Amino acid sequence: MRIDQDNLWLCSDCTLVACNGIHGVELSNPTATIVGLDKLGPHLVPDFDSETREGLREFSSVPCDACGTHLAGYRARFATLTD
Repeated sequence: MRIDQDNLWLCSDCTLVACNGIHGVELSNPTATIVGLDKLGPHLVPDFDSETREGLREFSSVPCDACGTHLAGYRARFATLTD
């Protein structure tokens, strides 16, 4: 596999669903989150390191690449892979 897209920034809701799945997660806008993540495809992978904090922004106004929210807050970097 190779990197198709990188530097995709996801909000906290989209990060939770991308990493853990939809079950048991209370989302502020579930439709936008699910539709947005589906558009990014099945090969969405985290591109951050939770220990060094590389690829994580505690407060950012960058729009979420999945749901499109412009609300400032947490962002995590992701990438998509292709065959």
